[in-house]
Amino acid sequence: MHVKELIIYPIKSCRGIKIQEALVTKYGLALLSNPRIFDRRWMIVKNGRHLSQRVLPRMALIQVSLIEDDLCLQAPNMSNLCISIKSLPKEEIQCFCWDQPIMGLRYDNKVSHWLRTFFETDDEIDLVVFDDEKFQGRLVKNCEAPNVARDGDTIVYHDMSPIHLCSLASVADLNTRLKKTIQVYNFRPNIIVENVNQPYAEDCWREVQIGPIKFTWIAAGIRCLLPTVDPTTGIKDPDLEPWKTLQSYRLKPDTYRDKALFGIDLAPTDEYNNILGIIRVGDPIKVIKDEPNFWNKT
Repeated sequence: MHVKELIIYPIKSCRGIKIQEALVTKYGLALLSNPRIFDRRWMIVKNGRHLSQRVLPRMALIQVSLIEDDLCLQAPNMSNLCISIKSLPKEEIQCFCWDQPIMGLRYDNKVSHWLRTFFETDDEIDLVVFDDEKFQGRLVKNCEAPNVARDGDTIVYHDMSPIHLCSLASVADLNTRLKKTIQVYNFRPNIIVENVNQPYAEDCWREVQIGPIKFTWIAAGIRCLLPTVDPTTGIKDPDLEPWKTLQSYRLKPDTYRDKALFGIDLAPTDEYNNILGIIRVGDPIKVIKDEPNFWNKT
């Protein structure tokens, strides 16, 4: 089995960027050509609190790209918005990702106006960026969802973990149960794996090596309604699929209560170094440790 695709999502809940190689950092994947662009470094907020496709499904239509030293946002019927990566904004604001406090640097009213126009709202909506030289990240072990994170496992504006992995075999199995098939992109993974020997085998992986880098399992991927948003149209599925189907066969209530599981959350095994190395599309994946009785464990 090997890496089929690598994706980073510079702005939380907006479209990702497919890449052929990635720098692995303590905050997740970063662009090798420009490490200042790393996963979920930017976030759209309303009155300081994070927004996502759960509330604004049209966020799925905001395409993010890198043009020279600018991060450019494109969306239907909108002019392009480009923001400098070299020069960060100055205004510090208190933000919240879920209920965890984290700081952000707020962009000016031009950026806020672009967002309000696209979302057709007068709400106080802003774009913020994480200053990794000035701010402290969030500790995964303090997240509400069950996890086995270590003291050094840190995230920025992610929901749960620095890196999320999904298997195409698991998506294929899920699609056999759905009337309307979905793509792996509904789950917004950073690492997409191909040629796994059976669906959901990744549930039991506890340490894996991808290329030269080792990763440690810190949580099962718990699923809310976000994967019901079609990433190509920004429209929620009226039947709440695949959430409903996952609820029918992917529950482990003793640990995860009413949350269905799909995919796994990982962190670099070396949780203290800022930069670990490079992984690439095509890299082989080796399972170093597993927990084969995961589903029977109470």
